[in-house]
Amino acid sequence: MDEIIFPYELNDDYYSRVGDFGDEFFKYCQKFNFENDEESLEALCIGVYWYLYGTTALDLNSNIHKALSNLAEYRRAFPEDKPFIDELRGKLLTKFLFKPYTKNNEKLTRENLAMLINFLEATGDYMDQIPHFRNFTHNLDDCIELTKWFCKNSRKYLGEYTSTLEKYLENNGTSHLMEEDVIFYHGHELEYHLNMLGAEIMNRIYKADYDKRPRKAILLPSCMNSNNKKCRAKEERLGHVCTFCNPKCNVYRITKEFSDHEVYIISHESTAFKGARSEDKDELGIVGVTCVLNLISGGWKSKNLSIPPQCVLLEHVACKNHWLDEDIYGKINDDVLNLKI
Repeated sequence: MDEIIFPYELNDDYYSRVGDFGDEFFKYCQKFNFENDEESLEALCIGVYWYLYGTTALDLNSNIHKALSNLAEYRRAFPEDKPFIDELRGKLLTKFLFKPYTKNNEKLTRENLAMLINFLEATGDYMDQIPHFRNFTHNLDDCIELTKWFCKNSRKYLGEYTSTLEKYLENNGTSHLMEEDVIFYHGHELEYHLNMLGAEIMNRIYKADYDKRPRKAILLPSCMNSNNKKCRAKEERLGHVCTFCNPKCNVYRITKEFSDHEVYIISHESTAFKGARSEDKDELGIVGVTCVLNLISGGWKSKNLSIPPQCVLLEHVACKNHWLDEDIYGKINDDVLNLKI
């Protein structure tokens, strides 16, 4: 097999480096008088998305926004129609939203923030961020100042983990055109770094609430048993549960090792927590394992349901749904998982 080039790849130093970046972030945020640490994360996300997508957002036709948003809503309501809807959304997204990055010199006003939210809604990839942005009341100028600091420092702390991204995208430059994940797949390096730092911030913000929960669950992506073509996992209310059919499987190993925890396989971020009941929202804390670009979305999805999350990153992408020609086993840092639990 040829050497696999990943869009990002972690090493043993990653968690120390991102921790240092988190320390610097919170130190820098002291000058802005944010209401709380979550508001500081909201401000950073707004600023980075404005930096990356503001120009496209301002050019977005209102009819295209409505069409894409309605299709995304229909897709969530009628998953059996997903293939047809994804094909149509992919064509519209590629034609109207997938544009090369251009420097955005426009001021971030409340009106322009609404335009940015329309763009994010149209992509369908940021649905769990949007409620936070709609309710954001802090000075928008601080979002821009925080983003300038982030752009200046993110590569220093996290650049080595995305050093192959440019080559990966060059090698796959036409991949996912006319597909519904075209924006997601071609994410900018800053968006990887935003999610990496975002996971560190969320882990700090929600740790105390997570520790108080009497039930703990580990949510594993299906790529962690992707080579097990005859997987016999059993579907339960909160996800699929390992039935121990393959001792070589990572899900098998983790389920055995953490036998006093609930362990679920989640096929896609959008399916997480669909079966959650009121008792889950009162009792459950989760450790979510995912690839980088899903981290902030997944963390806020959990928090929006009143289930405090902790995040652990896959060390590299592992599935052919979005990233690779063939599925490979997804890997995580076992020591970090033990610490989060």
